[in-house]
Amino acid sequence: LRLTRDLIEALRDARHPFALVTKSSGVERDLDLIAPMAAGQLAAVYVTITTLDGELARALEPRAASPQRRLRTIRTLAQAGVPVG
Repeated sequence: LRLTRDLIEALRDARHPFALVTKSSGVERDLDLIAPMAAGQLAAVYVTITTLDGELARALEPRAASPQRRLRTIRTLAQAGVPVG
């Protein structure tokens, strides 16, 4: 639905800082907006990792990104200069 992207665009236009908390790797789709804001100290992303056990993760969060996918998302964000935790 592009709701998150639309909101990030509005925050960017207003130069309003934000932090995003997610368990989705979908945040990478908006990296083109988030990275420049992070460079201006206006954005940070926090990725929830409940467990590194893939089987347990599927049982606890069946529709969420796998732990390994979340770790790759963290790496991608960090390499783009986004503060990530």
